[in-house]
Amino acid sequence: MSLSQNATIRAHKVPVHMLGMSQIVAYGALFYAFAPLKTHIATLLDTSEAVVMTILSLAIVTQALLTPLVGSWADRFGALNVLKLGFLLGACGFFGLGALEYTFLTSFYWLGFCFVLIGIGLAMSTYEVAFSAAVQFDEINSRKNISIISFYGGVASTLTWISIYPLISVMGLLYACLVLAFILLGFSWLISTYKHERYAPAKQDHAKAKPFRWGLLSTAEKRAIFILASAGGFEYFLFSATTLLWVNWFQLQFENAFLAVILASIYGPFQVIGRLVEMKFGHHIDARITGLIAGLLIPLSLIALLAGTLPLAIVAMALFGMGHGILTVSFGFVTNLYFGADVYGRAKGWIGMPRVVGLAIGPSIGGFLLAFSEHVFISVMIMFAIASALLFASLMLIKPTNPVHITPLH
Repeated sequence: MSLSQNATIRAHKVPVHMLGMSQIVAYGALFYAFAPLKTHIATLLDTSEAVVMTILSLAIVTQALLTPLVGSWADRFGALNVLKLGFLLGACGFFGLGALEYTFLTSFYWLGFCFVLIGIGLAMSTYEVAFSAAVQFDEINSRKNISIISFYGGVASTLTWISIYPLISVMGLLYACLVLAFILLGFSWLISTYKHERYAPAKQDHAKAKPFRWGLLSTAEKRAIFILASAGGFEYFLFSATTLLWVNWFQLQFENAFLAVILASIYGPFQVIGRLVEMKFGHHIDARITGLIAGLLIPLSLIALLAGTLPLAIVAMALFGMGHGILTVSFGFVTNLYFGADVYGRAKGWIGMPRVVGLAIGPSIGGFLLAFSEHVFISVMIMFAIASALLFASLMLIKPTNPVHITPLH
């Protein structure tokens, strides 16, 4: 069977818009929501926001430990099944988090338990799994579909902050968490409807699945995993450290809470613009090059913030958003340049572990750095951004190994 014939057989109708909307919910509820929630949780437990972020970081480490297993589940059972369960666990975590307002559950132990559920839910429902679904459905057009999926996710931060800050102020922690929980439950149900009606991955059981072990990988594949994992670890550290603390940082800079929320929210729309640019022009350019260009925009944006002026702060957040918007697509697709659909989930699992460790420790370390010095906080983030971009640049020395993307299809 020719490669083009096999590709045609593997292509199925992709529920790309549902997958895209799922990422607004996944990142909005299971990650960005903690920017406003952390203040109310800290007040309820009579502790500092840094302590709450530390507990959240420790809980998200669970996600890092599960990432390879989640990738394996995506390959074995189908990525949509993993997404569905992730949203369900996240909903349970938010039901429990809202219950912190009941005195008999107001404890650090209960908070930790809820955060662990949310961390596991996050592990099973974010871009890595959604991208796996796109590759499983239609590997040939995966870059286009990954772009569309990430386009939706670009507005997650802005929608979350603009809605959750007033919601929690008016209704309190309990009802804000209930709203988030029911949204997560709704998407778990929605994904179930697609699973039965449209999902038709290549039929294979776990015993017959293509093996995926370090010793079986080529030198190029091993180098690609190491570089993507390392670059992603640095990038996700600075992403989580900055994203959950932008409001705090801008409030310290300009002493205006409303302005701080608006400045932090600029990131979201420009993330969408970055993904629109990638969708329009990116498919004509090697994804490694677009990723490098995007990666360089991030340290440039952080350097602009050091000036401490409002106009440059606006420009910086626009560049920060565009950089991450393009980089998310490039990171998602570059993996498929080296690993095909039958092992993509497991490759993502290995690559994703250090990325999730960075995501986990970013809020706590970032919080302590910000408490120590605003200048030191931004300077450390610049160093991590440069390191990530340099690592990503080294991918140019490794030729793609997936025949689907290096052999002309007719």
